[in-house]
Amino acid sequence: MGSEEARAAATLLDPDSVAIYLEVPRSNVVLLQAYFELYDGVGTVSTLQGDRPVVCVLTPPTQLDACLSVLDAVRGQVSWQVCHEVPPSPIE
Repeated sequence: MGSEEARAAATLLDPDSVAIYLEVPRSNVVLLQAYFELYDGVGTVSTLQGDRPVVCVLTPPTQLDACLSVLDAVRGQVSWQVCHEVPPSPIE
């Protein structure tokens, strides 16, 4: 499991954006965001609204491998798992 599961769950939103939805303990969300800020252009972490602690990592398709490498590298410090049931968007 890990980045290969995340790769399989990655969703192409448009030609320029791939989304990976992850469940991350609330106490680790800011740390995950900080790691991605260190790697400019690899991905952006956004918290989704809802009862569950779900984040969306957005990355360009050209950076998907690098994004998955970052997720693997931080797994010891930031507990995450692929979210298979993405919460509905609050925007209707």
